[in-house]
Amino acid sequence: MFGVDVKLRALLASAVSICGVSAAISAAGAVPAKREQLACAASLVIVFALPSIFILPWLAGVLNLSPAVTGAWIGGNIDTTATVAAAGSIAGENVLALATIVKSTQNVLIGVVAIALTAYFTFKIERRPDAKAPGAGEIWRRFPKFVLGFLAASVIATIYLSQVGSVAGKPVIAVANDLRTLLFIAAFVGIRAPDIVSTKPAASTV
Repeated sequence: MFGVDVKLRALLASAVSICGVSAAISAAGAVPAKREQLACAASLVIVFALPSIFILPWLAGVLNLSPAVTGAWIGGNIDTTATVAAAGSIAGENVLALATIVKSTQNVLIGVVAIALTAYFTFKIERRPDAKAPGAGEIWRRFPKFVLGFLAASVIATIYLSQVGSVAGKPVIAVANDLRTLLFIAAFVGIRAPDIVSTKPAASTV
């Protein structure tokens, strides 16, 4: 209705329905979207997610919601995993546990949505009538490979914790989470880095 570009629509829909910036990055690789569109989607997610850290727990108290309903509400409606954890911590331990489960369940959909968007844009949006039908190789080329790393990390962490126990494994998982946060920040900053580099004047060939 508002004439938003189809690629930006894909980014926004993925971001607000799954896990914020991570889902937007995944969708951007599948579509593929412009860096400006990814920066726009990521910025909108953060602008709305940060106030929600404080607003949703406060509203849950005003509405006298149970911990179960509050956790489901926070986990299902705040876009990013980090802000879900922050809001859940404010609301209480029981709320945090349930909110994390709900958000983690949504995060699993990253792979499903990435495959669906890749196939949809490859076979329908960008396919020309006179062109040869794209094969599986094209889908693999455009599929965001970090999704596979996300799934592998989840499996490894689950197996590790099942072997050593949650108490013994907690410090190791905490270090992994810190590294994840640092790499995520670097990836987010890197969204605009190529544009900054490209503004330098070209060297003279004379």
